[in-house]
Amino acid sequence: MRKKQIHQKNKKQPFLVRLFPDSPILRIIFAVTMVITAYVVIQNTYHFAQIQVQEYKLKKEREKLLQEKEDLEAQKEALNDPKMIEKKAREDLGLVKPGEVPYVK
Repeated sequence: MRKKQIHQKNKKQPFLVRLFPDSPILRIIFAVTMVITAYVVIQNTYHFAQIQVQEYKLKKEREKLLQEKEDLEAQKEALNDPKMIEKKAREDLGLVKPGEVPYVK
């Protein structure tokens, strides 16, 4: 019966009082430690979220740059073709072969 009364008495007391019954200093230290821990966890979670957003943006930029690189490589290959070089020289620069008569569009 006595155990039951002690148990009920303990249940009515706050958690920190039951955890550290004889030391208010330890209760304060424990509470401060928990606040600091919560702050660090929240701060790290925020930084982690920022890093994830930055990673997503960088992946999108990388995909865009890879596509641009593929386009430029295809354009480079097309420009290495002698027929394409001749076409560009005639259209863009107005060059003509020896013996041809140039005309203006």
